[in-house]
Amino acid sequence: MMSNIPVGISDILRALREGGYQAYLVGGCVRDRLLGFTPGDYDICTSALPEEMKTCFGEGFRTYDSGIKHGTLTVLRGETSAEVTTFRLDGGYTDGRHPDA
Repeated sequence: MMSNIPVGISDILRALREGGYQAYLVGGCVRDRLLGFTPGDYDICTSALPEEMKTCFGEGFRTYDSGIKHGTLTVLRGETSAEVTTFRLDGGYTDGRHPDA
């Protein structure tokens, strides 16, 4: 795990892993850290489905169905939040940016 990530993000990762799921930081936060910048936001991918994710987050966490059709919840821990998305495989990218399926 990367050092110096916010405690709230570590707590989200820990809650998922303690629930028996895989959970990893992904996307721009990883890129930013590797370049020496402080990320503006955090994304997490997990083996948990959205309903399974919700069971991992007890007192002190809040969840919002922010992109449920894509398997994404926004999870808040104190003043820190992350978008947490179930692992998925995207289909082709006809437009070069958005998956067809």
